[in-house]
Amino acid sequence: MSIYSMLKAALRAQGWILARVPEDDELHAAELVDLLTEDNADGRARRFALASWLTFERPVIARFLGETCILTIEGPIYLKDGFGYPLGSQMQTEFGWLALAPVETGQLIDELRAAIDLVLMRWFTDPAMVPRQTSSRQPRERFFDDHLARTQIRLATPPVRHEEQAADDQ
Repeated sequence: MSIYSMLKAALRAQGWILARVPEDDELHAAELVDLLTEDNADGRARRFALASWLTFERPVIARFLGETCILTIEGPIYLKDGFGYPLGSQMQTEFGWLALAPVETGQLIDELRAAIDLVLMRWFTDPAMVPRQTSSRQPRERFFDDHLARTQIRLATPPVRHEEQAADDQ
């Protein structure tokens, strides 16, 4: 075992990580680590979102989550004749699992993206949504927007008293 491996294992046992990052990615990697290690609801949400990406042998490059089905796209992407092909995918349903080949995965991705576009455009073009449309992404003012979102959730759901909600109300 190299000194690097021993040092890395010793640091990991104490809750620290030691990793080499490509020079161009240093700032992004440091920012990502900071965001993942926040000791608050944001950090927990980021860690939860990332956890399922760590359970596959190949790098997960995309996930499509339905009510009862999940499609996990495995990478990396290989280019051939101007087209990108993932190495494959794993489909999980209530009935079991199905492994798809690269070309099958590409075809399924195309279908899913078309369906997503159809639903999103239906919402975007709904007359009730037109006044809220903008030409660019609107940044979130976390203090105000999070408070507004919690208020909207409370108004849309029946009153149920939980300890977590009680803490929010104080």
